[in-house]
Amino acid sequence: MMPRILMIMLCSLLGYNATAMAETKLSPQPGQWSTIVAILDNSNNHYLLKTSVHADAKTCVAALPDLAGSIQDAGGKIWTNRERNTINYEKKIGITEDNVKVEEVRCVLEPFSPEFARFLGR
Repeated sequence: MMPRILMIMLCSLLGYNATAMAETKLSPQPGQWSTIVAILDNSNNHYLLKTSVHADAKTCVAALPDLAGSIQDAGGKIWTNRERNTINYEKKIGITEDNVKVEEVRCVLEPFSPEFARFLGR
């Protein structure tokens, strides 16, 4: 019984870590679905960050409530780095030091390129 509980706890911690930190260096294949977080930085620049890759739309959409809940718990802001390739829900010295506002969370069908985009008029 104890090894099973330990395994469940370990898997949940690994799952939490994957949700808390997201690398944009994911390698989604055409036909897969990715979660995207749209952020607004302090210079009013908009970025689209991939946070996870899923085999189908159903699993991608199922991952959104956890991501959105974590963002809501963090007050609608996340921490990222200068390269915009890592996110976290709290400041980590030397890893995630830029506090940015989350504007949108969604799923997109691959291929999709989350390139830098600055929206005029804001």
